[in-house]
Amino acid sequence: MIKHRLHTLAAVLIASTQTASLAAQDADGPTGTILGVVYDSTTSAPLAEARVAVMGTSMIGNTGENGEFRLDSVPEGEHTVMFFHPRLGTLGVAGSTQQVVVRGASVAEAYLAIPSRETILAAWCSAETGMGNTSIGGIVTDALTSVPLPGARVVALGDRVGVMQRQRVVAETRTENSGEFMLCGLDANTELSITATFGTNATLPVEIARPGPHVMDMTIHISDPVTINGTVMDYATRAPLAGAQVQLVGTNNSAITNAEGKFGFAGIPPGRQIIQTENLGYATRIDSLTVFSNEALGFEILLATEAIVLEPLVVTGRRRDRRITTTPGTRFSGLTEAQVDSLMPRMFDFASLARAARMPGLSVTETYIADAFGQPQMGVCIEMLRARSSSDPNACNMVEVRINDGPVPDPSFFLHELNPQDVRSIQFITPLEAGLLYGDRGRNGVLLIYTR
Repeated sequence: MIKHRLHTLAAVLIASTQTASLAAQDADGPTGTILGVVYDSTTSAPLAEARVAVMGTSMIGNTGENGEFRLDSVPEGEHTVMFFHPRLGTLGVAGSTQQVVVRGASVAEAYLAIPSRETILAAWCSAETGMGNTSIGGIVTDALTSVPLPGARVVALGDRVGVMQRQRVVAETRTENSGEFMLCGLDANTELSITATFGTNATLPVEIARPGPHVMDMTIHISDPVTINGTVMDYATRAPLAGAQVQLVGTNNSAITNAEGKFGFAGIPPGRQIIQTENLGYATRIDSLTVFSNEALGFEILLATEAIVLEPLVVTGRRRDRRITTTPGTRFSGLTEAQVDSLMPRMFDFASLARAARMPGLSVTETYIADAFGQPQMGVCIEMLRARSSSDPNACNMVEVRINDGPVPDPSFFLHELNPQDVRSIQFITPLEAGLLYGDRGRNGVLLIYTR
């Protein structure tokens, strides 16, 4: 379809009396036009705002929203067309080039692209050692929110061995902060499958049927949808307001309050939500609210007839695992994105960033902690309930750590390796509220980390 559109555009340009630009009129010798498209094969979409150049000349242009570009007044002859885009640097690859022949008063076509993910994977793995010619790469995300899962364990399984006929582990790796992983040098001539695990949740094994590069994005169900219900009321009279519009900013979720001022949203992903409330004759109100996986939340929104300072949004009920609480809201303890940005020049690890939150009673220490094999490894201990064990000086009442609303395995070692530059905001939830929200997992408190 793109090539057909290019032929159509070329015909229009050739027929147009305005094909020659002022630069062409002043140039020595005949010139022509190069018309083309830049495509991002990793996203299967045209690449906008790419810088296209003709080597050996001063001809430079930019692609539009459809990835199309046009270069006029190109001198006659054979040329190499290339492009630049920040995404090339992010992927660590070079874009394609193309040789074109420009003839006077004619239109030459060029098709440029960022290599496919399979090509990039094969190139990266070509430098790795391994016995096989099969490589597997992709991104592991949460099935509901599509948030990348850092630190997920990705395992390649081989043939079945032993009395229990369990598949042996051929290779394994952990996803990066972006959720990406890569396994190289595998042998697909024997039985081979791949699975991913995050916390206690895992994907089903997927068989690899042929050799070569395989891009396999996997999703893990680690969070459940949220239900949000609320009431919009007049600030002065506490009377319900019918016909008010409530919008979850950045989503397609919008509702109009009924005669009792009530509204509701179902199937909302957990995490931070920005709620905008508008009603004719009242000042617009914007609130921020954090909702947790598999939670039903109720709250009240008060609107005033003019822009005045109102009390924070009042949470009237939370329900999770059949427990109900009533609370006037909780004090925010943590660091917002703006605070993190201001502190970042002075932060050299996550432990120092957590201390900067200055939460009362919070203890952040770096100490040796026993790993899964009982060996001491350097880690970060974050406590809201201080350890009192005299027999074990390294005992740690570690908080539950969740990144982008998903649980983190081995949190002490994860935080020790976490780059503070990747952190957008953090929030601490006290053991009392965390126990109600997360059950036994939240008995020591919860640390929520949101990445950039």
